[in-house]
Amino acid sequence: MDKMLERALKASVRDEVAARLGGVAASPAQVEELVAESVGELRLDYGAQLDPSEAHALVRALIDDFLYYGPLQPLLDDGSITEVMVNGGGVDLSDPSLPFLPPIVYVERAGRLEYRPDIAFDDAGHVRRIIDKIAEQAGVRCDEAHAMGCAMLPGGRARATFVVPPLAPDGPALNLRMFKEDLMGMGDLERAGALTPAMSDFLRSAVAARCPIVISGGTGSGKTTLLNALSEFIPAGERVITLEDTPELRLRTPHTERMQTREANVEGEGAVGMRELVAIALRRRPDRIIVGECRGAEAYDMLQAMQTDHPGSMTTVHANDPGNAISRLRTMVGYADGDLNREVIMQQIAESLSGGLIVHVERLQDGNRRVTSIVAVDPLPEGGAVIPRAELFAYDVAGVDDHGWVVGAWRACGIQPQHIKERMVAAGVWYDPAWFFAE
Repeated sequence: MDKMLERALKASVRDEVAARLGGVAASPAQVEELVAESVGELRLDYGAQLDPSEAHALVRALIDDFLYYGPLQPLLDDGSITEVMVNGGGVDLSDPSLPFLPPIVYVERAGRLEYRPDIAFDDAGHVRRIIDKIAEQAGVRCDEAHAMGCAMLPGGRARATFVVPPLAPDGPALNLRMFKEDLMGMGDLERAGALTPAMSDFLRSAVAARCPIVISGGTGSGKTTLLNALSEFIPAGERVITLEDTPELRLRTPHTERMQTREANVEGEGAVGMRELVAIALRRRPDRIIVGECRGAEAYDMLQAMQTDHPGSMTTVHANDPGNAISRLRTMVGYADGDLNREVIMQQIAESLSGGLIVHVERLQDGNRRVTSIVAVDPLPEGGAVIPRAELFAYDVAGVDDHGWVVGAWRACGIQPQHIKERMVAAGVWYDPAWFFAE
């Protein structure tokens, strides 16, 4: 069927079904029946000659538009896909006044990007309708004044981020980050080659001994996945409070209370930031506080909590390496309290993370995710300006094989972390010196 005819027929069917529904809630079966009836009736008006397979495909596509997420639904149902990227298609350079061209779709699978020309939208307005549906379901505004945003799909199955004109000059764009129901545990990460058994055992004891842990890494490196996996080592009797901008954490510990920030409403009121959540969480009898990601002034309060009554708290930080993670924390703490000088800030970070770890994760160029460094943090000596830290485990990249896979190996650095050892021994958890000398 001609594309222009198909778009016109779809638009008429959408209008007809919407008119028949009249804003009244209908069951999926009722919607499917209305769509099939409307396609059967209106295709005659348009003179569209459809064979049974074409008619079925058209009905199915319209049902997905009404009930689900249009052409993206098959991708959402594919458990092997971890991310969907819908890029604006741009404008026709021969006539910039024309509407935007249809969007372009890519997916991420096993850490690698795939172009999906089989996933096609009618036009840019088609993807905009899906963005509007997602925003409406999440209670988020999407218009010229709020031309970008973030929203969770119902049930937490995926996190959507969107950008629309005027902020998106090539047309509306959408990104969906999938969250698998079958969460990966540490055993799964070991089998996937993300870290060694010795590293896993060490981290197990570090969590049980309530060592403070910062997980650093770039976007999509696996920070949240690792944090979720580490949570299985938190004793079942401990109360954990999680704080996030979007609810991505899925902890493996039974006593968990989840809290989420909130944006201001249309009148500019009602906003609740991460720093306010940290403050209220401290009054809710947590044994540990887990911040999905420290991005700003809340780092100050989080570090205060780590060094007082809530050891074993954890967070993630967007950083290029462990040293950069400390620099980012220093900047965030300074932002929270401008009266603190650099020496005081470094002292506070060192006290908060002393006897703790920075675990760095990376997504390598072949798409695989690895724990590439585990660093122990020691107390800041008197008059010191640099926080002492010792790398315990490192991942050394040797090169890339003929198939594009990264070749590398982990290395135990031969250093025993004295302050962490003392924590583990005091907590009565397993400590094995062999962890740090294995080949």
